[in-house]
Amino acid sequence: MLKNLKKRKSILLVLSLLLTLSLLACNQEAAVNNEAGDKVEYAQGITEDTIKIGTIAVQSGVLSFIGTPYVAGMESYFNMINENGGVNGRKIELLKKDDEFKPDKAVAAVESLIYDDEVFAIVGQLGTPGVVAAQDIVKEKGIPSVYFGSGAVSLTKAGENFFPVQPNYVYEGKLMSKYAFEEFKADKVVVMYQNDDVGRDGLEGFKDGLKELDKSSMLPSEGEIAFGASDTDFTVQIQKAKEQDPDLIIIYGLGGATSGILKGMEGLGVNKPMLTTYSNADASFLKMASKGAPNVIENLNVMGWLEVNGESLKPLNEAMKKYYPDVPVNAYTMAGWVAGETFVAGVKKAGDNLTWDGYIKAMNNLKFTEGLAPEISYEPGVRQGVTKMAVSKVVKNNGQYEFKVKTAFKEFE
Repeated sequence: MLKNLKKRKSILLVLSLLLTLSLLACNQEAAVNNEAGDKVEYAQGITEDTIKIGTIAVQSGVLSFIGTPYVAGMESYFNMINENGGVNGRKIELLKKDDEFKPDKAVAAVESLIYDDEVFAIVGQLGTPGVVAAQDIVKEKGIPSVYFGSGAVSLTKAGENFFPVQPNYVYEGKLMSKYAFEEFKADKVVVMYQNDDVGRDGLEGFKDGLKELDKSSMLPSEGEIAFGASDTDFTVQIQKAKEQDPDLIIIYGLGGATSGILKGMEGLGVNKPMLTTYSNADASFLKMASKGAPNVIENLNVMGWLEVNGESLKPLNEAMKKYYPDVPVNAYTMAGWVAGETFVAGVKKAGDNLTWDGYIKAMNNLKFTEGLAPEISYEPGVRQGVTKMAVSKVVKNNGQYEFKVKTAFKEFE
């Protein structure tokens, strides 16, 4: 009997040892080595063959014309990557949430992706109101958040896990001042600005740029003219701008309001060179704005941050034709594509070190110049986004309005 008891104990010891070894093996299957050679587990959303990420963008309602091509561009890029073997052997799984461009729904979507779906990263969240509303949640969790469909300057200071790409509005405004002086040879400028974070940031940057250029006198105080994002009548503001007789009118507002201003200028006979934000550098804006301002719109110039030509757009056009043939290829599609390019560039650089710290470290040493943006780079503590921009002019070609690049890409130095 004693012999049988010893035998049973031996069997239990062996089984216990096998179970321990099995558990260790399972843990090691989802682990990588850190710099010290210790085993660390992958972050959430990572398996041996998949990387699960999430995005939030408006895909229903009146603003779906922005979100639909944006997400299609991003997903087309990931589909192309997956069909070619993925990134370092892992396929990308994209989960999409529709926030209807509402901040409260954006917050709920971010929380769901992080805590319920357990994604590895938030990629390409679209829309300043939602991005800013969810910013603290993302910061507290420490999850990588790559590319935002927003130019909010707060994202450049949000933390090491934030990786903005689009130029922020303060920097863009600053660069506008350089173009106003060097390209438009303006002595006097009027800034018509949307009275919210978008317009106020742009105005602040423009004034900062003039100050650094020692050209503050170009913008008199009466040349700062505010309008509301929901305004439909801009007669008073346009009259004020006209009275200033400026050499250049800056319109720092988004599509609907800017279209209304151009229509008002058409009716009041304003014939001055104009410059607007990159947020309006899209064919859908031209189609909307040209209906009410078929003549004035040819005075319009727009900032841009994408290097768009036939060769650079070839992969995007081919992928969209294959995966989303019914969705237009426009500035929103390109932005979604760049969001995908940026995230994947970081994954490639991180290799198998797909912890959040590993990915953030890889992104902190990134200098990516192979995509549609002229350059995307980060350093520890530096989250400026794209800093090289060019100006394009609206021209009429075979009865259609389009943008024609007017200048080289420049930085504010």
